[in-house]
Amino acid sequence: MKYLSVFLFFYGLCMIGNVYGGRANKLHIWNELDPNQKHSHLFVQCKSGKVDMGKHYVPYGKIYQFDIRDNFWKTTLFWCTFRHGPGYRIGQQFDVYEYKPGVAQGGTYEWIAREDGIYFRLNQGTIHKVHNWKPMPP
Repeated sequence: MKYLSVFLFFYGLCMIGNVYGGRANKLHIWNELDPNQKHSHLFVQCKSGKVDMGKHYVPYGKIYQFDIRDNFWKTTLFWCTFRHGPGYRIGQQFDVYEYKPGVAQGGTYEWIAREDGIYFRLNQGTIHKVHNWKPMPP
């Protein structure tokens, strides 16, 4: 009976790992703002519920990245604020990842900040513009 209990315990842990763990999605945020501008660093702050990934200043040509694992309830949502320019008063806030049934896990979600807006591509697919910059309060 003791061995059966141990087996069932570890079997349960494996099952939870398969349901909850899954493959991590990768979030990449690239700064392709004009390096000749005085204020070419990209400010990035990403959040999900009570999780705050912190404030990051990404230099031109560099990347800020982190992994996202979906929660047990499949309600994972991350949103980010991007800012640039003098006083970081030009920006945008938007969802960068949301769990979607039927979309394979383990994908790479790439967000690219350029002078004319913010672009997106999934798994090395086609890059397309999804947001324009707008004035933001300090």
